[in-house]
Amino acid sequence: MTDAEINALAPSRSKASRALGAAPIGLAAFVLILVLAAFAVRLGLVADDTLRLWAGASTAADGEVPIGRIVAAYPTLPFTITTLVAWIAPADAPAPALVAAALFAIFAVSCFRLFHKAGLPLAAATIMTILLAFHPGLLRAVIAGPGDMFLAAFLLMLCLGLYDLRARSDTSEVMHVGLALMALAFSHPMGAAVAFAIIPFLAFVVRPSLVAHSAFNVTIALVFPTFFAIAAFTYVAWIFPGDGWTFFAAPAQSLAVWTASVEQLIGDRLFAVPALEASVAMALALGIAAPAAVVILIMVRRRRPLVVPAAVFLGAVLAATAISVLSGLFGDPAAMVVAAPVLTVAVVARVPVARERLIFVIALLTFGWFGGLWSLALADPVTLSALRANFHAGVKSARMEALAAGGASAGHDGVLADVGNSPAFVLGRGGAVGLLGPQSEAFALTLMFARIETPFVAVPDPLSAAGANDALDKAFPLLFSNGLPGYHVVYQNNTWRLFSKINNELVQRR
Repeated sequence: MTDAEINALAPSRSKASRALGAAPIGLAAFVLILVLAAFAVRLGLVADDTLRLWAGASTAADGEVPIGRIVAAYPTLPFTITTLVAWIAPADAPAPALVAAALFAIFAVSCFRLFHKAGLPLAAATIMTILLAFHPGLLRAVIAGPGDMFLAAFLLMLCLGLYDLRARSDTSEVMHVGLALMALAFSHPMGAAVAFAIIPFLAFVVRPSLVAHSAFNVTIALVFPTFFAIAAFTYVAWIFPGDGWTFFAAPAQSLAVWTASVEQLIGDRLFAVPALEASVAMALALGIAAPAAVVILIMVRRRRPLVVPAAVFLGAVLAATAISVLSGLFGDPAAMVVAAPVLTVAVVARVPVARERLIFVIALLTFGWFGGLWSLALADPVTLSALRANFHAGVKSARMEALAAGGASAGHDGVLADVGNSPAFVLGRGGAVGLLGPQSEAFALTLMFARIETPFVAVPDPLSAAGANDALDKAFPLLFSNGLPGYHVVYQNNTWRLFSKINNELVQRR
């Protein structure tokens, strides 16, 4: 074989070696995250949004959801992909955990390939991948579910795209950033906030020669896919009624809890504006969770093409945090803590200084891993409070009660229950087949005519947290305590009661 042939085969061999080196990392990441997800489910640490996604996807996969509501569901990507996995996988398979673990494995493989492609030695690339893929901010995202992992993946796509756009600004780079913004808008409510917040900053990441000719046209080209997709989604949601934008429950309520927790941490006397307090807390969280990115950017502060993309990315994240607090439309910004490992990956892969001081960068990444633990206390105090509560001895959470009640209803058809308010009921049952939830005709008729005639009905205690928003408890306030004529209790725990009909007479609300 000639030297020319050997040189021609070198790139393909390099790609093959990167693929072979990344495969064990991806497989190990997938398995470890599945184990972590099982541990989180057992401890009741799965977020409420993930439970709703899990229950909604299981219901849709079982054919219990009209096609209009599936099409209009939001966030679109997590719901659609999880529904597809729930339809393909076995009935008891945790579809959200499978999707989140797969996204985590893809993220880890992408990190390794980026580092190896940037010229880092195999050992250094492996160590950096482990430190960043298993960063506490990213582990929080994978436990939170597919929505947060989609957010992490497309934030990385956006940050890398900003660096490429500043370097070349060709058609492919413009499409890269435009698609990343569109994907963010349909992956997570905070992703939509980032896509909106970054618009004023986009002109800074385009090459100065293009901005000088037409900054407006360049910005329009970058954001057009997002606005077009939003308009199309709005039209589809209007054609197919389904309250798609409220798929994640009560963002304003979760935002109020998060804002109050942040005020307790940093003090309400420091700033008088909640949005500013939230942005400061997020900036501190990202700073201590990504010291490698901060130090590297300071080292190259005079080289604007290397600093501006990262600055625009951070500006968009902090602006999205402020917008979320000001508007109350995007939920709490806790999910944005994943921006720390995302920014670090992009900076290490794109800034040459990282390749010149490997030991120093690895030390900073190690400090960043421990800093990530502290960042969760600043950016996600609600989850930490829930974690402490779950470890409190002798406390059985309302979620576990709902899981047990759902399990008791397994095998029975025609079970009337507000599973939209208590998605854990669906998970405990093992599926939505045989359930008559808020999306069924029987549930609508029950509330419309104020009468129950289904074979089974399950309700939580009206005085419990689940019962406060339960539609059946509101329509039949005495059902839990007094029952209904013709029905008897077949299962009960501290929160739930399952009633079974013992004859065929029509049961009316008194």
